[in-house]
Amino acid sequence: MMNKCTSCGAPLEISCEKCPYCGTVTPYGEEKFRERESKLRDDERKKALENLPAMKFVANSFVAVLYVVTMGLYSVYWYAMRLKPLNSLGTKSKLPAWLVAVFAVMYAGLFLLPPEITEYIVSGIDEESAYTVFDVVLSLVILSSGWLAFITRKILQEHAAGFMEKSQAVNVIAPSALMLILFGAGYLQIQVNKMIKMNMFSPKI
Repeated sequence: MMNKCTSCGAPLEISCEKCPYCGTVTPYGEEKFRERESKLRDDERKKALENLPAMKFVANSFVAVLYVVTMGLYSVYWYAMRLKPLNSLGTKSKLPAWLVAVFAVMYAGLFLLPPEITEYIVSGIDEESAYTVFDVVLSLVILSSGWLAFITRKILQEHAAGFMEKSQAVNVIAPSALMLILFGAGYLQIQVNKMIKMNMFSPKI
């Protein structure tokens, strides 16, 4: 089957990309050029993603489900599993392993102390002292959770500053301190998901 050159009218093979007589690009040639351009962009994007640090992707809706199902214990898991990837980003700020450990131990303590503050810590102290222990553990959980959340936010913002202006990174990545305090690791995971979509991390499914 033959086509005709739209410029000089010469007969052309259907698979011809340019007219051999006048050099005009054929419709088939234009289509092949677009395909090659698209493939080149895809290859460049894949190559860029390969050089990015990997972070776990968790669907935003699933994050909320995990929090409810695990009664908040997902945050302990999140910091433990993200400790190494976050600290390997090469940012100035680092997530202290000891703080993650303290948070995990104190959070576990909230579940181990009841019922009735473990019978007043196995009958070794009175009721008032037992509830004081519970209040101290709860305070440590809240403090360590907030501390971890703000350090992690700083790490993510410092990493984002490698892709945009520092002031922009502060306004784009985890900008809400209230959300950070209330939802901690869940809010941070949503920010990680955002950074994956912005090609700042490669997704680790």
